[in-house]
Amino acid sequence: MPNRKSFQYDVGVAWDGRRASLLTADGPPAILSGPPADFPMGEAERWSPEHLLLGSLASCTMISFLAHAEHKGVEVLEYSSEIGGTVMRRIEDSRYAFVHIHQRPRIVVAAGQAERARELIGKAERDCFISASTTAEVQNDWEISER
Repeated sequence: MPNRKSFQYDVGVAWDGRRASLLTADGPPAILSGPPADFPMGEAERWSPEHLLLGSLASCTMISFLAHAEHKGVEVLEYSSEIGGTVMRRIEDSRYAFVHIHQRPRIVVAAGQAERARELIGKAERDCFISASTTAEVQNDWEISER
């Protein structure tokens, strides 16, 4: 039987008595989460589950890319990304869900390494646990340049 790695992550959720919650985990600071501003009792200054999902996917893609870059000796000088998602009723089950996510990573690598960096894109997309966990269509438009 092959050795199968597994990872366990735990988050505590404490309701605030309205429609928000305090998210906690061992180690990182707690954060407030609640509905986005366009929903009842939503507050623009608070992270919503929708924002957290998008941020998680973008962060996971970045971490995956950086790990592959380090492994292959690609020197990454800058990494930034913008991500947006569309929530609407899915045709197949009429449930609201993210149906499309558009991510735009921008990477600057050392001179002469852009082609090697581009070779890592497929691996970075494949190895992001968060994008592998969603049924939404994830579109990635990578921009890789050299300095």
